[in-house]
Amino acid sequence: MIQRLPFSHPGTADDVARLRVLLREALTGIRHQPAAALSVLNLACGRADETGALASALAPARIRSYTGIDLRPETIAEATRRWALPGGQIHFRCGDASRVHRMRELPAADLIFIRHQNYWSDTATWDRLLTHALAVLAPGGILACTSYFDREHELLIAALKTRGADLQWNVRHAASRPLPDAPGKSVDRHLALFRMGRSRSDDENHQIHQKAPKGNAQDQ
Repeated sequence: MIQRLPFSHPGTADDVARLRVLLREALTGIRHQPAAALSVLNLACGRADETGALASALAPARIRSYTGIDLRPETIAEATRRWALPGGQIHFRCGDASRVHRMRELPAADLIFIRHQNYWSDTATWDRLLTHALAVLAPGGILACTSYFDREHELLIAALKTRGADLQWNVRHAASRPLPDAPGKSVDRHLALFRMGRSRSDDENHQIHQKAPKGNAQDQ
């Protein structure tokens, strides 16, 4: 993955560097063994600043297809200018991420990423988005979500569990950068990884959760 333009906002480079480490530790913690060539789907991606962090966290696996979807044309245009994927396909499209199941041309996703999900702002839309995201997840694929707020993260987990998703990893990011626009809000404050269905026993999941990186408070 090649970044062709610098980030637009101060602090973003450090934020995505921390996110890369957080994702890498989480994928290692669940013993994720990705295919050699992956299809990645970034829903409600905005400027998709995290694109390079996703590619680095998944290495040495190669991304063969990367698609970002967002409603806002200006952010999609910026993401398109910023990122290139030599040897693979990368596409940022303006569209409704909650309708991803209707985008038949997209391959099943080995990794779906949703950064700073906003579940409580429009619950009906996010319910659709989560349902349809799980529907396009490849067998054994991972759905990864970060959240700004504690309570919103809890609501996300509950919503995905009711849809049959298995919580694999759930961490409170101790190095998350606080944001001044709302109390208790910080960048990538929480990260959770899900798969569809039970892939291991509750006891085994609990043991993995205890292997949180030093300095991160693991949520149980």
